[in-house]
Amino acid sequence: MSRFLKAPALVVLLVLTTSLSQAATPAKSQIEATIQRAMEVFHAPGMAVSVVYGGKLWYAGGEGLREVGKRGKVDEHTLFQIASVSKAFTAAALAELVDDGKLDWDGRVIDYLPEFRMYDAWVTREFTVRDLLTHRSGLPLGAGDLLMFPEGNATRADIIHAMRYLKPATSFRSEFAYDNLMYIIAGEVVARVSGMPFEDFVERRLLAPLRMTDCTASHERVPQGSKTATPHLYENGEYQVTDAGAGGLVAAAGGVNCSAASMARWLQFVLDKGKTADGEQLISAAQFRQLLSPVTILPVPGYMAEHAGSFMNAYALGWDVSTFYGQPMYSHSGGLWGMTTYVAVLPKQGLAVFASNNQMSVAPRAVVNDLLDKFLADTVPDAGKDWIAILDDLVQSRQAAGEEAVAKAMSERAADSTPSLPLEAYTGAYRDPWYGTVHIELRDDGQLWFRSDRNPPLTGPLEHFQYDTFIAHWTNRQLRADAYVSFSLDLQGKANRVKMKAVSPNTDFSYDFRDLDLVRVDSDGAAE
Repeated sequence: MSRFLKAPALVVLLVLTTSLSQAATPAKSQIEATIQRAMEVFHAPGMAVSVVYGGKLWYAGGEGLREVGKRGKVDEHTLFQIASVSKAFTAAALAELVDDGKLDWDGRVIDYLPEFRMYDAWVTREFTVRDLLTHRSGLPLGAGDLLMFPEGNATRADIIHAMRYLKPATSFRSEFAYDNLMYIIAGEVVARVSGMPFEDFVERRLLAPLRMTDCTASHERVPQGSKTATPHLYENGEYQVTDAGAGGLVAAAGGVNCSAASMARWLQFVLDKGKTADGEQLISAAQFRQLLSPVTILPVPGYMAEHAGSFMNAYALGWDVSTFYGQPMYSHSGGLWGMTTYVAVLPKQGLAVFASNNQMSVAPRAVVNDLLDKFLADTVPDAGKDWIAILDDLVQSRQAAGEEAVAKAMSERAADSTPSLPLEAYTGAYRDPWYGTVHIELRDDGQLWFRSDRNPPLTGPLEHFQYDTFIAHWTNRQLRADAYVSFSLDLQGKANRVKMKAVSPNTDFSYDFRDLDLVRVDSDGAAE
C-alpha cells in the first residue's frame, strides 16, 4: 500500500480564448488525473507542473507534499531544484554574451580561460565554447563527476585543473558522452567574460527580465522562508529525506531552483524565440537559432522510436533536439539525488510542458509525454499512448536487468579464493591526479576500510569479493553506489594500484569510479 498522501491540487488555470478552447486540449481534470496517477505509480511525494499553449499559460499547479510527514503542500510557487534543465540557462547566458560581442561560439576556451587544459594539447588548442556545451569532448560519460558528487569538496578552479588529467575515451568531437564538468567551466567563461559571478549574471540578465520571480541561480540563493520541495528517496515502501547534493559549485551544470509558475515564463520565452513577455528580444533571433541547432548526434532511445515514432536525436546548446510523433521537439531532463525534472517544447504546436517531482523517479518524463500526447490526440493518428505505463515498464525492466547482472556476478565469482596478501599489505594512500587521494585503512576490528579525501561520503568497509578485489559498501546506504575495489600488485608482489567499478549497472553514471587510476603514494604524495 503506497504511503503517498494526496493533497488538493493548487492550480492556476487561465481563461483561454474561444479559438483555443475549441481546440483538442486536455481539461484541467485530465491534467490533474495524469499528475496524480504518475505520483501514485512512481511514489512521488509532490509534483509541480506547468503547461503553455498557444501563447497562454494553460496550467500551473502542484500536487502532494513538499516533504513527507509535514503539512506544506506543493503549489505553483513551490521551488524545485531543476538540475540539468539548468543547462539551457547557462547556454542562454552565453548567447547574451555573444550578442554583446564579448565572445564567440567558436572562440577557443583558452582565450577566455588561459589556465584551461585538456589531456591532449591539440584538443586544448581547438576546444571551443560550443564544445563546452555539446558533450563531444571525447571524455567518457560523466567524466569527473566524482569531484562534486555526491558531496565533493572541489572548487571550480580544481575542476578546471583536473581536466588535463582526465583521459579521453574517444577521439575529440566523434561521439556523445554527457559531461557536467564542461558546463561548470562554461559558467566560469560567463563569469570571466562578464566580470561578474555566474549566478549574478543569470539572475540579472535572464531571470529578472523574464520576471521569473520564483527562481534563483543556485540552491544557496533561495531566500529563507521560501516554499521549497525536499528531496526524497523511496526504499522498501518507505520515504527517506535526502540531500540533493547540488551545492553552489554545480550552478552552471544544474543549480537553478524554480517554480512551475516561473518555469511557465521560461517555456513561453523559448516558444517566443528569445522574446520576453513585453516583446523585448532578449536574445537575438540569430543566437536563439544557435541554441536550438543540432550539433552532436545521439542514438534514438528505443522506447521513443517504438511508441512515439522518433527518428532523430541530437544535442544542441543545452537542449536535446528530437521528434515526437514526427513533430520537432526540444527537451531536457534533470536529475539530482532525490529530485527529477523534465521539460519539452513542441514549437510547431506552440506547446510546452514542465514537470518536476521531489523523488528519484521518472514521473516528470511520464507526465510531460502523457500531456503532450493528450494535446496531439485528435490530430496525430498514433497518439493516445499510456506514457505512465510505458515508463513504468521501462523502469521495472531496467531494475530487473541490473539485479540480474549483480546476482550473476555474485554467482560466478571465485567464492573460495582469498586475497594474495595479508589485509594490512593493502593499506596506504592511493592517488589519482584528477581526483585526489583515497586511503585504505585497517581498523582495530580487523576490517579493511575505504576513505576518500575528496568526497567524504565515500567511506565504508571493504568486503572481500574474489582474489584481490573487494566491494566497498558505503556507510551512507542512500548512495546506492557500492563499488568493486581491485588491487594490482607490482613485480615485488606489493599492492601498488587500485581500479574501481560500480557493482550494479544501474548505478548513476555520476559515480565515475571506472575513470579512477589510483596509484599508491608515500607520505609526501610521490608514487611509491
